[in-house]
Amino acid sequence: MRSGTLKDRVTLYGARTDASQPEWPVIGKAWAGFTEPKSVGRSEPSGIRAVDSTFIRMRYRAGIEHGQLIQRGPDWYIIESVEPGQSRSELAISARRIIGYSATYRRKGGESDVAVLAFLTRENIYVGPMNEPRYQIELFQPQLPYPWGRRGDSVTLRGTTYTVDGVVEGTDDGITLTVMGTV
Repeated sequence: MRSGTLKDRVTLYGARTDASQPEWPVIGKAWAGFTEPKSVGRSEPSGIRAVDSTFIRMRYRAGIEHGQLIQRGPDWYIIESVEPGQSRSELAISARRIIGYSATYRRKGGESDVAVLAFLTRENIYVGPMNEPRYQIELFQPQLPYPWGRRGDSVTLRGTTYTVDGVVEGTDDGITLTVMGTV
């Protein structure tokens, strides 16, 4: 591996634990080199994950796997695949960047807001006996207070506050989850 190509200091996180209070344990720090996709901004995002993958190189280290997280400054990446690089001394990682907007999450009855990345995935879904409009908001779990997605919690995203009705079934993948909310 050539000297000087790994310019970013990153923090590596393991996959979500199954403990009573889920967490993403820090598994170390490393130097890495990032190559963002050439087509950035050409496709319309439909969720909190970037449309295209980012290529990441780092020195070989055991234990890096699919589903783990990488944090580079304020940016987060979800590891999709890990391969040995051109030499056995490096790793070639494909990862998706979290592209949500800055939002605040407040638990029902909570005193403080928590900064979280969020993405409004669907608007004006009509459900309920009165056909009231609902909104689906995808949230980045490592930033959420546990338990998450409880009825009555609120998410403020781009100046609008949404009251959470619950988690959309089947959307908790260990990294993100989608909540249904009303204005």
